[in-house]
Amino acid sequence: MPEGINPDMKKIESAENPGADLNIEYSREHDVHIVRETLAELAWLRQQGYKIHLPAKIEALVAQGSPPTEEQITAAVSSEFRLEEYEAKSQAVMRDWTERKGDFLQKLATLGLPLQSKYELLLTKYGVGGSYHRPNRVDANMHDPYTQDVLTTLFHEIIHLTIEDVIEEGHVDHWTKERLVDLIFGRFFPDKKELQQDPHHAKRIGELFDQFFPDIKQCIIEVAKLSKENRAEPEAQ
Repeated sequence: MPEGINPDMKKIESAENPGADLNIEYSREHDVHIVRETLAELAWLRQQGYKIHLPAKIEALVAQGSPPTEEQITAAVSSEFRLEEYEAKSQAVMRDWTERKGDFLQKLATLGLPLQSKYELLLTKYGVGGSYHRPNRVDANMHDPYTQDVLTTLFHEIIHLTIEDVIEEGHVDHWTKERLVDLIFGRFFPDKKELQQDPHHAKRIGELFDQFFPDIKQCIIEVAKLSKENRAEPEAQ
């Protein structure tokens, strides 16, 4: 559990039992943590082209070039925190997960990589659309307009968690990794296929994916060679 998260945060579990395969949590303290973490990574996130969500008062301070204090972050989050909003969203996500998890997990298993027995979903209104934290945690922005729904974000990030060990072994660069996750998601759910920004060698990545899928480990091994080429290419002057 990340530093600063209240251990008494609200939680909803699949089937209301300790052996559930999805736990959903949310709290004011967690939102403060997400805002703090987002501000620390703000330059990189902007450089990568991510859409970033912050409390309105923090957005104003950042626009003025004034680094927000811890007290200002806490006050801004508290002013926007509505418990009933999180409760309603968590219940809706749990209903969707219960209905669709069987199909998703069955498809995920075809990748031939280990799956987690339980996933932790932390809901927020801040940061980017979603992020993942090994071994089994997903943060999802329930107000991000660029994601179709929280369940879509959850599935996307779980795919990340599933392939991350192989990705790290191959030293695959960021946007190549994102393209692979998008391609896997699109193969699982063709009606929701959507690609983020093109990495280097985007066409070749797609060809290798089509050639090796569902052997995603071999696909990543081949794609990793492209990432190696990217690192070897001299920067444009």
